[in-house]
Amino acid sequence: MESRLTPYEPSTLIACSSALVFAPHPDDEVLGCGGLLAAYQAAGIPAHVVLVTSGDYGEHGKAGVGVREDETRAATDLLGVTSVDFWREKDRGVHCDERTIAKAREAILASGADLILTPSIHEIHPDHRATAWLVLEACRALVLEGRNLRVAMFEIGAPLARVDVLVDITAHEARKREAVKLYHSQLDISPFDDFIFALNRFRTYTMPAHVAYAEAYCLLTPEQLREPRQLSESELMRQERLQLTDIPMPAAYRPAPAPGLWQTLLKPFRGQNH
Repeated sequence: MESRLTPYEPSTLIACSSALVFAPHPDDEVLGCGGLLAAYQAAGIPAHVVLVTSGDYGEHGKAGVGVREDETRAATDLLGVTSVDFWREKDRGVHCDERTIAKAREAILASGADLILTPSIHEIHPDHRATAWLVLEACRALVLEGRNLRVAMFEIGAPLARVDVLVDITAHEARKREAVKLYHSQLDISPFDDFIFALNRFRTYTMPAHVAYAEAYCLLTPEQLREPRQLSESELMRQERLQLTDIPMPAAYRPAPAPGLWQTLLKPFRGQNH
């Protein structure tokens, strides 16, 4: 049963022809998927990064936009990122609206990427969550137009509940650590490197012994992007619906049917005699 709920075999990367990462703040691209970016560098797969804000709010922004952007340029250069674009949206003021969705759409098309990476919709920071939604909305619209895109959500400040892929970053751990260390302005505030590598270490819980560090991703296919309500479904209900667990949920914990649902379900059977 467990292997239906989380991977037990590691992946070397998430296959694609080109990847595009949306990072809410400078350092999120390295903390969330720095190991995968290093894997793409080793495999010769181009990767692009969009920085939605430049992290100029409060204590985290006291070093200034110039310093934070320079740290990003140094870290992404180390990881072999092909291009970096700075949107300079307001820190702690990112919104999922027509304008930002259109900007994301333009960035996706310009990059030519078929794999789009974004923080998870379950992240606790408002900019992280807003970035996730605007990216998902842009990708959903493009998929409905016939584009073949997948989205990989990564974790930074909140662990993913649903994990589809565990990328073994053991061989790239040193490179990721080196890239994180370039964010001096943030590590002077808090040991974010310790936090993220503790999470990467935990993600090896179901991995073979030779895997020392892994990054977790929730991978959304074009088919799933066409069904947005399934994405907002709770993980417990998703597992029940897909019969991924042998331990059924007690009836008291199941959501009550919406008003009129039973009438809708029974409508095809009305008038039938048994």
